[in-house]
Amino acid sequence: MKRLINLFIICSVVLLSSCLKDITDLNVDPNNPETVEPGLLFKYAVKRGMGSYLTQSHLEYNGLQQWTMYMATRGGIEPGNAYPSPAGGDAFWNESYINAMNNAQVIIRQAEDDPAMVNMKAAATIWKSFLMSRVTDLWGDAPYSKALDGNPSLEFTPSYDSQKEIYHALLDDLATAVLSFNPDQAFFDEDTDLVFAGNIDLWIRFANSLRLRLAIRISSVEPDYASGIASELVSLPLIESNVQNASFQFNSIFNKPLYEAGSVRYAEGSAYINPSKFLVDLLVESSDPRTPFILEKTALSATFPFIPEYRGVPNLVPYNSEVWEGYNLDAQLGDPLGQWGDVSRIGLWYMNNDRPFPLFTYSEVCFLKAEAALLGWWSGDALELIKEGVGAHMDYINAHTEVEQQITTIDKTNFLNSITEGNLEEIITQKYLLFVYENVFEAYADYRRTGFPVLLDYEGNPINSQNFPKRLIYPYSEYTFNRENYQQAIEQQGPDNATTHLWWDIN
Repeated sequence: MKRLINLFIICSVVLLSSCLKDITDLNVDPNNPETVEPGLLFKYAVKRGMGSYLTQSHLEYNGLQQWTMYMATRGGIEPGNAYPSPAGGDAFWNESYINAMNNAQVIIRQAEDDPAMVNMKAAATIWKSFLMSRVTDLWGDAPYSKALDGNPSLEFTPSYDSQKEIYHALLDDLATAVLSFNPDQAFFDEDTDLVFAGNIDLWIRFANSLRLRLAIRISSVEPDYASGIASELVSLPLIESNVQNASFQFNSIFNKPLYEAGSVRYAEGSAYINPSKFLVDLLVESSDPRTPFILEKTALSATFPFIPEYRGVPNLVPYNSEVWEGYNLDAQLGDPLGQWGDVSRIGLWYMNNDRPFPLFTYSEVCFLKAEAALLGWWSGDALELIKEGVGAHMDYINAHTEVEQQITTIDKTNFLNSITEGNLEEIITQKYLLFVYENVFEAYADYRRTGFPVLLDYEGNPINSQNFPKRLIYPYSEYTFNRENYQQAIEQQGPDNATTHLWWDIN
């Protein structure tokens, strides 16, 4: 948190450049601007909120993606260290606070003295809330109410709020933001709003949908409070179609991290970004028509029919296990220049840098409604809402696919008809497939909260959930520079280790 002082340097160097309009401008110190154009601040806050290649590759692909069994490491794990702590957590913490939320907070402060900025303040609040929800779901208790205080009371050693306090604040802030939007006031334009291109209605739907996500997250620990939130949302606009999805468009300058990892930096694909056996089996055994989009066929299967078309890398198998003798068969099969041609790679559809990156989709809203229906908080049949969510995901895939490669209506219908259980396990399993590769934060939260999908080891047995990481360890900078508040946080939440449960994680 000590690095928060860099905020104003960032704003000055990165965001501010202008020409002198008249001779009086010579009296203005360009290195100490009094205000920053809010559109540039918001654009920067959104972009930095999407993370960076190094952060995401270390946190997600070396950590969360493997913990949740989307991916697995070729050659196995170190015995006794099944869940190594990912290195990218510290950077994600700093980027979220310093580069993203802090700049959103500057907009919120500016709006305090300018009522005409009410819409900008609302969008900045929603974006800050979205980012903070990720931080608290990874670590639990965290600095929030005091973390983003600006001059003249810039706080370098902020106190921690409990996760319960953070959740209540986020839900309140989102509701307030929605109510404050005023169509008669100015808003960000298409160039500075990188999420919804200046569409207020879509920001409102995003905020309401995010409230539903947070309410469902705490449904076990605070059912009465959460059900009250859901009751409010029944009559409010949510994301109701794929064209209303919240998304971010990466480009050739700012690449999608997965594309950067698998196509730019490693043309063949690095050792840690291969799909897992668990994911492959889940797709193949259900004859899911999304399989060829999520997975590439094994290279050797075209020549050797006994090699499965789709095959994943085992999770949680030690590197010295005999299991690995049955993998990487290229040399034995007469292809000495090949490597791991008997396992699938990530589907090219997901490696497409031109496709918008989904942040919150209509499919997820359907699954959230389905879970709310199970709880008696939402009208409608849970099974039909599950099917609607799966169907919407397939429609989204088709919308970004050449016609001749799209999922056919027959395949879509047959698969939806094969879904016969409208229970929590089916809801979370289908959400897991929705989130594959691109929203591991939500998949990680859902697994901790529900235990679904039931993750299996190489032998097909459920993993020992007691060993599964429940949270990230706080950044070393907090222990070093904010030690007093850090100590108070662990006294309140529990030891700063991976086995301490978060507030909402009571199952």
